Amino acid sequence: MHMSFNSTCILLICGVALCGCETSDVTMVTARDFGYSSPRVGSVGTAKLASGDAVEVSVEVDGRLEVPLTQASVNHLGFVTLPLVGDVQIAGVGLDVARETVSRRYETYYVTKPVITLSLVGEDGSAEWGQVLVTGRGVGDPGPVPLTSGSGMRLSAVIQTAGGFAPAANTSKIQITRVDGRGRKLRVVVDFDDIGSGGDKEADILLRDGDIVNVPERIW
Repeated sequence: MHMSFNSTCILLICGVALCGCETSDVTMVTARDFGYSSPRVGSVGTAKLASGDAVEVSVEVDGRLEVPLTQASVNHLGFVTLPLVGDVQIAGVGLDVARETVSRRYETYYVTKPVITLSLVGEDGSAEWGQVLVTGRGVGDPGPVPLTSGSGMRLSAVIQTAGGFAPAANTSKIQITRVDGRGRKLRVVVDFDDIGSGGDKEADILLRDGDIVNVPERIW
């Protein structure tokens, strides 16, 4: 069968596009496997909170930011004062336990289970633990997001820090890319609705230094 030069070029271009560069060096994983690939950095994640520690808390319900990222300090009695729920005792426990304690308090105010972000803040508020790069037209302010905790930051907190979702964000196709300790490039696709309305904690991935989050626009 005779084929013109132009037709041959089109087929070659299509073949290259279909092959792509990423299929050979990117491993697609689940949110659970992605989480297992990210051991905590340092001892901040396991350290117990004490009086004088500063924490950042935010609350999201059904994809809506009910409590913007708020910074508060643990007082001399071991309590932190938070919007809506008031004083919550978190001294003497690690961040994971503190997060569960705060979550239970906020759950009494909402029908849908809220997504709670709680992280420890450095003394000067700086990002001594690295940063996450947020890209895509689906966020209000793309760019590097400094990590506020040695244990990392949850996906929901990183997106909030990057200006939240843009009106046309495709929240069901959020891509997170990471290079693990063995040099493999891992990628997971997250549906943010699984975090908000679904209450899927594994989907609210704990991000670490060097991770890349891409939030695309919807294709109409």
